[in-house]
Parts: sequence; structure tokens; C-alpha cells
Amino acid sequence: MKKILSLLLFFILAACSDQGAVEKLKMNYPNVKKEMEQLPKDAQQKMAAPEKLPFQPKDVQLTYAAEPAGDPEGDILHTEFTYGNEKGSVLRVTTFQNENANFNDEGEKKTTKLKDGTEVVIEAESSDVKSIRWSKDDVFYGMMLMGSEFKMEDLLKSANSMDY
Repeated sequence: MKKILSLLLFFILAACSDQGAVEKLKMNYPNVKKEMEQLPKDAQQKMAAPEKLPFQPKDVQLTYAAEPAGDPEGDILHTEFTYGNEKGSVLRVTTFQNENANFNDEGEKKTTKLKDGTEVVIEAESSDVKSIRWSKDDVFYGMMLMGSEFKMEDLLKSANSMDY
């Protein structure tokens, strides 16, 4: 009997550990689950979140932009997870849902690459704000890290840990 219970516990723990980053957010933050369940399934499937964060979040929020505004049944333009802590650090992870997402690439942009070779455009790199964007499987993502204690490498670690 003990062996069966141990084996059952092992499978439950293994199943929980295999959940993706977005599913973990739904499990750990009821407000995220509530917002996400209002969105169309195709929008939910495009959403991605990092496994590794540059800080321990106290709270995570999910917001979205839609046309018409505020209508989760309308055309979802983008979704955004916002991670925050009590020290003023913020990480924003945006999934641009609309296939017509257009970025202004006029002028020279600094770029780097993720571990998988994906090219990343560095949009901002100041003492307080680091921001990047990239495309993966025809979906555009953006990530912004706010806080003076962080470096671009911290943001790239999170981007490299994205669970698509």
C-alpha cells in the first residue's frame, strides 16, 4: 500500500512540475486565471511567460488590449503579464496577439541573440529600464525590466527561459 501511495505521489508531483509557466501563473494567481479564462482559446495558446525571473514577484497581473476596448470577445491586440515586487521592480512580458503587429524599425537598432539563435531587438537599455522584442513562430513578444539594480543580462536570462 505504501508503495502505491508513494508511486501516486511521485506521478502527481511529476505532472505538476511539467506544467508550463503560463499554467503555473494560472494556478498561483487567481486573478490571472480569472482574466485568462475570459480570453479566446487562440489568444491563450499564444501567450508565453518566462520560467526564470530576475526577482521574486509579490504579485502578477494579466492585462490585455482589445478592439473594441475592454471586450475579451473582440480582437485581442496584445496580452501582458506584469510581475512586481514590493521594492519597485517590474517585469512586463507582452505577447502581441494581432498578426498585424507592426514595429517601427526605422534607423539602426542594436540587436543580440537568444540561446536558440532568435534575433532580439534591444529597444531600451538605460540605468532604470531594459526592453527587448523578438518574434518566435510568427508571434511577436516584448519584455521590459524596470529597476536600477538589473542589467541587460538579467532580462535576457528571462527571455531565454520563455515557455512558448
